Amino acid sequence: MLYRTFNTTYITISRWQMFALLYIGSLAIGPIRRFERRWVVVSGNSLSYYKKDDSSPALGIIDLPGKKIIKGDDDKENNYRFELTDKDNTYHFMCDQKSDREKWIDAISCISYAPFGGGMFGATIETAVKRERIHGGGSIPRVLSQCIGYLDKDFRIRESGIFRLPGNEKLVKQLKNEYQEGLEPNLEMRADTHTVASLLKLYLRRLADSIIPAKFYEDFLSVIWTYDINPTEGLQELKFHLNKIPIPNYNSLRTLCVFLYKVQALSDYNRMDVNNLAIVFAPTIIKRSNDQDLSLEMSDMTKLKKVVEIMFLEHQTIFPEEKIQDSIDIDEIDHESLKNLYSVLTIKFEVLKNELSSKEQEVCRLQEKLDEANKNNEDLNRRLQQTQQNEINRS
Repeated sequence: MLYRTFNTTYITISRWQMFALLYIGSLAIGPIRRFERRWVVVSGNSLSYYKKDDSSPALGIIDLPGKKIIKGDDDKENNYRFELTDKDNTYHFMCDQKSDREKWIDAISCISYAPFGGGMFGATIETAVKRERIHGGGSIPRVLSQCIGYLDKDFRIRESGIFRLPGNEKLVKQLKNEYQEGLEPNLEMRADTHTVASLLKLYLRRLADSIIPAKFYEDFLSVIWTYDINPTEGLQELKFHLNKIPIPNYNSLRTLCVFLYKVQALSDYNRMDVNNLAIVFAPTIIKRSNDQDLSLEMSDMTKLKKVVEIMFLEHQTIFPEEKIQDSIDIDEIDHESLKNLYSVLTIKFEVLKNELSSKEQEVCRLQEKLDEANKNNEDLNRRLQQTQQNEINRS
């Protein structure tokens, strides 16, 4: 049986443990050697593996930033494999269940693709914005911004069943993987309304903590008691609590609420009124921490849904304007992140230099063809003039 635990911080998954099957070796053609069962811990920027548990010395430590993840083919014995690879080594893993492999990949990719501006699925909003700002990102996560930017068109908002009907599952996974690897998928060229809506919901479901961090759960739940007695005071209390959440979370929630208000306003077309939207989004906007009883959250769902409905309908009152994040402090960036960023920028520079060189060579070839065409044109003009002169002489 596979086990996993999280610590109770509200920043990100800083520790992930479960039994997994692990093999370490160089990349080779042919059958893989026998797997050995090891206790594996993902913590910080590394993966450590132990013989039984992490109370004994680690058998090995794998630095995760920059590692590429390759999902293996599923075999008939239900052995679900994936690899971590770089230019020097390949590490082979195997899980007993497909769902556990997906959780492993999500947890590891948050770290391994971070140097490339990726690893956003499974991170917190605050972590995502901090990482993306190093690469020139904005005030909310890029996935959230681009999905809403794509959907925020009148003809797409009017789409019947938006956020209720599923999109192309295969394309959703492809787009998710590209964002996770730090790439820039072109949604306009490749996607459709329901696919991008499904991608947005998937991103919010995979957050390490809800948009409103779990530690504020009880504060927001208590708002309904005040609101039912005095709506004006309830809105002021809600605004007060919203000002306590991190700025990236505040801006992300504001952007989402402004957009979903537009969606519910066109419910005559899309069949998604404020109640339906609250049912879909309440569990990702605010939820209890992972170590608390989910049955309690289910009993609170009516109150949570009402809080979310209020945020949609009263967004102009409780979110008067976007908050400005302080400029990034270079002292907040750890040495390893700077080293990884330098490595990535060096690679990008080399790629751009090669592309420029290729373009220059192409320009030279085109210039040669143009010179040759001009030369042929001049030769034809001389021949034409000579022919005209011969005609004149004959006459």
